[in-house]
Amino acid sequence: MKRIHILWINEKADFTGGCEQYVFNTANLLKKYNVKSSILYGISGWTDPVFIRNFKYAFPIVDIPSQIKDINPDLIYVHTLHESKKMEQLIATGKPVIRFFHDHKLFCLRDYKYYAIGHRTCKKQIGLRCYLCLGFINRSNNWMRIKFSSLHNLKKEQNTNKKINAFVVGSQYMAEHMIEHGFSREKMNVIPLYTQKSSVENVVDPEKNLLLFAGQLIRGKGLDTLLKAMVYLDEKVKLIICGSGRQEHLYRKMVKRLKLTKRVQFISKISKRMISEYYQKAAVVVMPSRSPETFGLVGLEAMKVGKPVIASDVGGISEWLSHEKTGLLFPSNDSRALADAIGKLLNDKNLLKTMEKNAKRSFIENFQPDNHLKKLRKLFDTVIEKERNDK
Repeated sequence: MKRIHILWINEKADFTGGCEQYVFNTANLLKKYNVKSSILYGISGWTDPVFIRNFKYAFPIVDIPSQIKDINPDLIYVHTLHESKKMEQLIATGKPVIRFFHDHKLFCLRDYKYYAIGHRTCKKQIGLRCYLCLGFINRSNNWMRIKFSSLHNLKKEQNTNKKINAFVVGSQYMAEHMIEHGFSREKMNVIPLYTQKSSVENVVDPEKNLLLFAGQLIRGKGLDTLLKAMVYLDEKVKLIICGSGRQEHLYRKMVKRLKLTKRVQFISKISKRMISEYYQKAAVVVMPSRSPETFGLVGLEAMKVGKPVIASDVGGISEWLSHEKTGLLFPSNDSRALADAIGKLLNDKNLLKTMEKNAKRSFIENFQPDNHLKKLRKLFDTVIEKERNDK
């Protein structure tokens, strides 16, 4: 297998979120597929020395044309890049460009694909209706504390991205959503995500009535739906919330208002080892998202240790969660339906045991790192070869 040099582009060079963890892990794992990796990252924010140590060259984005010329990669692999001008500069270098679309930033004025009023999950293409939903008003760090987004700028950025050589997504849902927005089906590559085997697996005994929520404490993740569902459940059912985010103070107030203080525990700061132990400790992992997940890595983390998942039926979740086999699906924002699903699973030991086995088997058969890496390396080779033949 011929050695190739990939240049990763990402706004962050630390372990901020799932995207950054993917970049770090995948660059490292691709070494055994004869891939050398370098990275350009945004100049704002913290740069983690551990993160950039994984790359041959690691520099902040300063002058794209000159930096690409000096690094001279075989292919550019974009993850987060928020300026259309920078994407245009990458395309202009003549190097083949692939982008992994992790989120809805190019497909929603407010990024999250749920309505600002009523918080219903949105499945629509962008259009004038986005202004009716007030999706053009967003938070900002400027003196006004708000910014206004426009369809014109969003569509302009989409059109720039349509020019690149290939698109990568984690789910068929995201592929179809992009195609609805005019992205080429021929350039589309669905490569489901993966998670690595835990080094601390099976060290904690599960608690039969314990639920786990893991993720950002933002409205799109739907924690409020889960807290409302807790009111309908027997008092013996407990919930651990692992994560932090800008809505945390509101959720803490909500717990007090719903008189759930003795049943709900918040853990904001947590190590990778500790969160692995909480996955094992829980009986069921809950993903109540209202924002349509482009994949949903929390589900894989759960199935890795044989935990069934109860999740809202949005985005790409149903592509890895098999309803009534590895978990249960429910309509987003429906707290009563979520409570019914939780009660059904916790009160049926045989069903719970069957789902535990099915979840572990599904992870082993479908979501090992090599499944993803082989497809990714093949795509790299195909795009590089095509670009050379077209010159």
